[in-house]
Amino acid sequence: MIRRVEEANRAPFLAAVRGRPHFGDVMPVELAVFGTMHGGPVPRFFTAAPGAALCVRGRSALMCGTYDREETGGFLGLCGVDRVLTDGVPPAGYARRRHLYCMALAGTGKGKELPPTGTDLLPREAPAPPLAGLALDSAPPPGETADFLMSAQGAEIRDNFYSELCTKLARGAACVWAARQNGRMIATAGAYALAPETAYLAFVETAEPLRGRGVGSWLVGALAARLAGEGRRVSLLCEKGRIAFYGRLGFKQEGTLWQCTREAEAGEAEG
Repeated sequence: MIRRVEEANRAPFLAAVRGRPHFGDVMPVELAVFGTMHGGPVPRFFTAAPGAALCVRGRSALMCGTYDREETGGFLGLCGVDRVLTDGVPPAGYARRRHLYCMALAGTGKGKELPPTGTDLLPREAPAPPLAGLALDSAPPPGETADFLMSAQGAEIRDNFYSELCTKLARGAACVWAARQNGRMIATAGAYALAPETAYLAFVETAEPLRGRGVGSWLVGALAARLAGEGRRVSLLCEKGRIAFYGRLGFKQEGTLWQCTREAEAGEAEG
């Protein structure tokens, strides 16, 4: 049986995600921030017997634990979900499409405070900026971040991202950094699920003309080192081709996940 998460069944939801790569870092934060909100594009949370947790975010979903394939597949189809990220077998009607790798960097400090806003934030051992005129911005405006990352996806996706980011920043559940060259944002990375013990990095992006010049690794390395130095275990998802990139920054593989799509869409894409 699939049930919406309320206070009475919050514990089974958290038990289902505890200790699982990616899901254990992301889903408790999402539940804490959005679990009491309703309407619009706000994520929805469910438990599924015998021991699974589900988060539906528009046309995508996160699913972990042990669940009935037929019931879950039918439920996701009714919700209009096209893509499911899972550590188990695909729900009925969905097929494995992309193999993703969970990477993690162990925390090295004891503090649990958010990185402060300021200009002198890089660890002492951090490398010099790879480009002239490069500066670190530890608190870029969320609107500018949304424009940089999501403008090409359309106004609705951009606005939904902006709204969620503002909510998370206000709740201390996110931390975004940017690299600027002569004042212009040229790269960004952030912890989009931030908790006292963990930080999940996502939306690592560099402006296309400057890719391959070390800006992304400089920015991600600085942010990850800062978060790990505050005692957090820092994690992220990547494709196989990026394992070596993050390995050079100290990340180690800790598991794998599958992104699944509706079987008709998977067949069309492969054809």
